[in-house]
Amino acid sequence: MLFRKQDQKVSYRENMRDGQGTIMFNEILPKELLNGKGRLFSLITVQPGCSIGFHVHENESETYYVIEGSLVYNDNNEKEYVIQEGDCVYNGNMRGHSVRNEGKSKAVVLALILFT
Repeated sequence: MLFRKQDQKVSYRENMRDGQGTIMFNEILPKELLNGKGRLFSLITVQPGCSIGFHVHENESETYYVIEGSLVYNDNNEKEYVIQEGDCVYNGNMRGHSVRNEGKSKAVVLALILFT
């Protein structure tokens, strides 16, 4: 089954999880095709000055793979570090995270949320 870029759903979320600015989601696969094992497989674009606020994943995990740019990643309110192109972060069940773009260019991550 082929999903061409022009046919993929694009959506925008304002102040996501009490973050700043607008976050763009490019749905790679609709959740209906994740076979009941997850709810999101998307590219997420975070423009400079924008962020996704801190939130905890319950009964699911989220993995980010950075495709472009860099983000400050808050790991469960325990540590912050910069993630950049080629880095992968895993946020497990009952753990929280947030990201913010403090750079001068957009950041793009491939995100996958799976049920635990």
